[in-house]
Amino acid sequence: MVTAEFVVVLPAIVLAMLMGLAAVSAMTMRMRCADAAEVGARLAARGETADAVVAAARRAAPAGAVVRLQTTSSTVQVTVTARSSFLPVGSWLPSIGVGGRFIQDREPGPPP
Repeated sequence: MVTAEFVVVLPAIVLAMLMGLAAVSAMTMRMRCADAAEVGARLAARGETADAVVAAARRAAPAGAVVRLQTTSSTVQVTVTARSSFLPVGSWLPSIGVGGRFIQDREPGPPP
């Protein structure tokens, strides 16, 4: 009798574990996007060139991430977005968008 119940419950347990793994993976990717946005914004606030800012943010970002840099006279904003699949295997499943944004005031004085 126990074997029948185990066979019924096992797929649900495996699915719950895989969904938990997917959630942890998505949150890790979101934190990497936020960290990459912070790196880029701090460089842009110091007066680095746009190419250097985007390159540094891409190095810190997950693979395939999109980096956007927006500047105003007093602030800079870097947004990093990426797609996280639900499961590490099976690209046929839908993915969710994750991202991070960081806004930094420009530092006073001339750029280095």
